Amino acid sequence: MPRFTQHLTAALILSAQTVWADVTPEQVWQSWQAAAKAQGQTITATATREGDTLTVTGITVTMQSDAGKRALTLDKIQFRAKGDGTVAVLMPDSYPVHLTLPPPKATPDAQATDLNLTILMPGAEIVASGVPLSVSYLTTLPRLEVAAEGVSDNAGAKTNISLLAKLTGVSAHYLIEGAEAGQNIIEDFAAKTLSVTAKVTGDAPDAAADFSLTLADLGGKAQLTGVPASGMVDFNAALHAGMALDASITYGMGALNITGTEGRKPMTFASTLGSGGLAFALDAAKLHVDARNTALSLNVAGTDQATKADFSLASTLADFTTKLEMSGANWTTKDFKAAIKAGLKMTASMAVGATSVNFASATGKPTKVKAALASASTDFAMDASQLTYAFGGKAFSVHATAPDIPVPDLAADLGELAFALQMPVAKSATSAPFTYLTKIIDLTLPEAIWALADPKAALPHGPTSLIIDTKGRVTLTRDLTADASALEAGQTDRPGVLNALDLSQFNLKALGAEVQAQGAFTFDNSDLTTFSGVPLPTGKLDIKATGVNALLDTLVKMGLVPPDQAMQGRMMLAMFANTSTSADEMTSALEFKDKHFFANGQQLQ
Repeated sequence: MPRFTQHLTAALILSAQTVWADVTPEQVWQSWQAAAKAQGQTITATATREGDTLTVTGITVTMQSDAGKRALTLDKIQFRAKGDGTVAVLMPDSYPVHLTLPPPKATPDAQATDLNLTILMPGAEIVASGVPLSVSYLTTLPRLEVAAEGVSDNAGAKTNISLLAKLTGVSAHYLIEGAEAGQNIIEDFAAKTLSVTAKVTGDAPDAAADFSLTLADLGGKAQLTGVPASGMVDFNAALHAGMALDASITYGMGALNITGTEGRKPMTFASTLGSGGLAFALDAAKLHVDARNTALSLNVAGTDQATKADFSLASTLADFTTKLEMSGANWTTKDFKAAIKAGLKMTASMAVGATSVNFASATGKPTKVKAALASASTDFAMDASQLTYAFGGKAFSVHATAPDIPVPDLAADLGELAFALQMPVAKSATSAPFTYLTKIIDLTLPEAIWALADPKAALPHGPTSLIIDTKGRVTLTRDLTADASALEAGQTDRPGVLNALDLSQFNLKALGAEVQAQGAFTFDNSDLTTFSGVPLPTGKLDIKATGVNALLDTLVKMGLVPPDQAMQGRMMLAMFANTSTSADEMTSALEFKDKHFFANGQQLQ
């Protein structure tokens, strides 16, 4: 339903539990007009009182905005005093609405689109109660239907549009408070089912399409406070004048289906939706969005217009959640850098559960891709002082066959993937902490890939893992948020200095060898001479390696490493490592202290 009908016909779709007293038909009608004015609508009508009933006739409601022109006409609405301080609102079973939508700016030859709507609401029961500046509506509505017909003209290519939207079992509450100083609007509604069907036909190729949407157990709440009585001409100005919105919507199971043509070939889109919801809040100081859904399935079939190949895509997704919050008085500004410096804070997160994707394309040789993961999540936060980003996922797998890949079947599995970064972004005279994490656990490649590099299977083909976990402190000499501008101006010097670095964990496992390391260092940036331009370090690094000699022997046998280079490598390792006599194991303790460098207690510099 168009937005302008929310207030003139709000009682059609909303209900409440509270019944107040002492409101007259004239006061209810005045409340409707004030709500319409607050939304930038213009109402003309004639009202006459006869006995207990105020009859309003010749009603027209118009609204002009960037979204187009909207017009509603009603022959008659009656407001009848019930004798107990409440007013029954008697609406017609149906009434027309006309919309004029502007043409797309990207298509100069396109014409405005005219849509003719019919609103049907048989059996509506509406009761208004309250006091003049606080009117509440109780509504029960067995059925609400919106039927639309229209024609769009895009450079002479006409498209016919037909749409029917239906709500059943509607119960709702609608409350309007306030007057010239501003209004508060509270909405609360529920509907058993929502269904939307649409059909598009036209002169242009691929203009035909059929659309259907169903949702069960639809519900919602909204609280809009501080709405300017003169209308929201400037949304930002209204927010900074005190307007605020807090809204949520929930839904049960649903389905979406689209059929049509693309490139004169059939195209189908089918999706099922699990239960979920959306929460949304904003005012001058914040924006908050929170969405969730328990399950989603998607099936698409059609023809790729570039390759002319038929394709199909099937995907499932479980337990999807996402959140976004921006806070600070300047969160609405388009100048992001200025907003950050002025105190803008932003956080965002997203997570999914079990997910799968299956794609197939029939070209000369078929292409098939199957991918899955058990779970994944990402988090982001930023303010004037620091940036935080993290990503994590578990149980990734992919299997592909395609004519363009060098092996018949490409398959890979990954047990876990993680990345995390926390770092300062603002210039400061003192040091600030940072952290960095990379984790790749149990990466397994197929034997077909190994055969390209190791056809005789001389190397161990077990899973590969890498973990780098560090933290430290750094002092920034300029704001990183201005780095793009600095680079454009030719500024390439370091943005800061490293004060301390802790290597909490380093672990690399591949090709039968494993290297582990752990250590901590501090850096004296006032001494750049002792180690030739590098800040003077103080600290110790402990290293343990196993299987390195066996790997080096295998690489020599395979001809990948010349024997003389292998010998040089072993001599270099001997300088820095202690080698076990009973196992393929080496350990080393590298230490910087008192402006000297030591390897296993032996001073090398």
